[in-house]
Amino acid sequence: MSPSLITVFEDRQKKLSLSDSQKEDILSFREIIGKNNVRLGYDGTLQIMHYVGFISKGTTRLQILPKVYEDEMLDGEKEKRESMSVMLNLLRVSEFNKPKILPDQLSSTSNSDILEIFISLFADMIFLTYSRQMNREYIDILENSQFIKGKIDFTSNLRTNPIRKDQHVIKYQSFEDDNVINNVIKTVCTRLIRITQESENKKNLKKALMLLDDAVEMTLSKEVINSVRFTKLNMPFKPVFEMAKMFFFNNAPEGYYGDETVCSFLLPLNELFEQYLYKVLDCMGEGYSARNDQKKRFIVCEDDKSKVVFPDVIVYFQKKITYIIDAKYKNPKYENGNYTNINRADVYQLFAYARVYGIKKVALIYPQFSNSNPPPKQLFLKDYESDITLTVACLEIKTADVQSGAMYLKSVLGL
Repeated sequence: MSPSLITVFEDRQKKLSLSDSQKEDILSFREIIGKNNVRLGYDGTLQIMHYVGFISKGTTRLQILPKVYEDEMLDGEKEKRESMSVMLNLLRVSEFNKPKILPDQLSSTSNSDILEIFISLFADMIFLTYSRQMNREYIDILENSQFIKGKIDFTSNLRTNPIRKDQHVIKYQSFEDDNVINNVIKTVCTRLIRITQESENKKNLKKALMLLDDAVEMTLSKEVINSVRFTKLNMPFKPVFEMAKMFFFNNAPEGYYGDETVCSFLLPLNELFEQYLYKVLDCMGEGYSARNDQKKRFIVCEDDKSKVVFPDVIVYFQKKITYIIDAKYKNPKYENGNYTNINRADVYQLFAYARVYGIKKVALIYPQFSNSNPPPKQLFLKDYESDITLTVACLEIKTADVQSGAMYLKSVLGL
């Protein structure tokens, strides 16, 4: 791990010994993460809320990990390793932002710097992809030459060579390594050599660059990145290009991208857990499926502007809605047979979902924050029409076994 790496846990205060330049860099992160999501006290107490991932600027390297324990005191390094494993598990299963080649687990001796892990993966992807085949594309070339190949551009030739008969303006296509995909990947790779602090990553990036010797560095922009189109011929290069794209766009909120002084990969934690839960529920099988993209009009106002109900996950059985589920990445705190940290607003929201969608079963699913598995609990929401059953449960997210998670939720929800 980099000796200058600062590690904090999302929504947990940590007192740090920071230099003036580090404080200045961290305060500048407010422009990226949001002013209300970065709190830095005069005594060096730092708190980052809502986002996990990494952000780097100059010599300041900050990683934000999800909390996985609150009730137990753990050794600092052990908690970091477990939290890192949880984050990689959430990313891999959810395919949030499509990082498809993340490691299954982290060993006790493995790197626990998220930025260095992603740089290592990127270097390996380049080498593995380009050692199999080179991405070459036909490039249109227009030049003035003594030798004729391709076609003569007669209009340009008359304008360029009105007197000389030994020169011809010709148009032809050349099969080149110098194309946008290769150039983008080489440019990002070169930038990362300056950012990484791991000697092994520097070596692997330089080894990857040897395969891109005929590509050229270029000025990157949103327009250049978005101009790339993939076909059957260049599809094998899409995963490595997508990762280069991730580094360029800095994967940060509010479309903050392209700043060469900043490297980041930031994800909203609650959305990450929601996407993970959706993927797990969609694995239940036996006629059950899940969706997380359903919207309905909820309240129609006089000005015809309506609010939209957007549940986190809807569970179907043979195309019929059976459950609406809300995902919350926080500790519901199971004590003395009850969950004591359930937000009333979340309960009211689920009650509204049940009425809008016309169902009688809803659920609140949280991650499991302790080694002991708190049992699920059923609550009954009553009104003048009928009872609505609310199930509260915690899901183990420290392991990568999606099928066991799906079967557990299926049992908990009575499906």
